[in-house]
Amino acid sequence: MVSAIDSSTALAAVSTSSSSTSTEQNGAFGAALAAAQKAAARQQAHESEMDAIKEKGFTNWVRDMRIEKLKEELRKKIMASMGLDEESLAKMEPMIQKILEQKIQEEVEKQLAQVLKEEEQQNGAPGQSAAQQASAQPGKNDRQGKTCPVIPALAGAEGVIIF
Repeated sequence: MVSAIDSSTALAAVSTSSSSTSTEQNGAFGAALAAAQKAAARQQAHESEMDAIKEKGFTNWVRDMRIEKLKEELRKKIMASMGLDEESLAKMEPMIQKILEQKIQEEVEKQLAQVLKEEEQQNGAPGQSAAQQASAQPGKNDRQGKTCPVIPALAGAEGVIIF
């Protein structure tokens, strides 16, 4: 079966090649090769991303991705406040470029720490999980400790849940 497919593919390739010019073949082959390389690169990127998720765990991977995105945004803001962009920074002398990169990195780290600290204060204690934070809030857990919404009609006096 495979040999029949190979021979029919080869026969079709020969019949189409006789009717087209060599530049069209090179262009079509180049486009097909580029598409195949793109697909292989996309597959490799997907596999490496899945490996990273498996290695770190989904929650940690999401946190790391969020921090990386935040770093990129902060870098763009800081560079814009300095009147720079990536192109102008790349055109500068290596010594000046190195100094500016260091200053930008220091400012990114400082602002990132500040943003993470603010988020931590808004979301509760840093070492607590979501379940621990929910159990610390009165009226949000049922008798088995499962988190559930409080329905006002089912709440008795002093917020005691009746069900």
